[in-house]
Amino acid sequence: MKTYLLIIGLFFHLLLPQDEPSLSATIVVDAKTGWPVKVLVTGYAPQAVVWLGISLYPYNTRDPEEDGTHRTVRITDHLISMEIPIEEKFLDGSFEVALWEKQVDKVDCTLDYCYWCKRFGRHSEGMLAYSSGLLTRLNGYSK
Repeated sequence: MKTYLLIIGLFFHLLLPQDEPSLSATIVVDAKTGWPVKVLVTGYAPQAVVWLGISLYPYNTRDPEEDGTHRTVRITDHLISMEIPIEEKFLDGSFEVALWEKQVDKVDCTLDYCYWCKRFGRHSEGMLAYSSGLLTRLNGYSK
């Protein structure tokens, strides 16, 4: 009886909203080739509005800011669910995803030199959660 109560308690705990932000990334691999085809990002944000930062880097990236592809997505739902397709140029590369509290426009930026404001007109502040991974091929697949 105690086992059933424990299982039911865990189940309901998973259904209730969490207080802490979370973020996880799962790499989906093509069954024929072993190469990643997309990254599934899931998580939870207690705030009404947060920003999901997504960065993809090709293999042998020397300058992550210049060589990477970066974007932010406004999230207005507490439950985060997004698919990031992986282009061929990023295979054998890497990715990062981060959950941010806010975006600061260039005109409001107080940093002496802000690469992100110079390039994109804004930067992110207040990292809530982070995940990263490699976009490598799984061993055991034929070419």
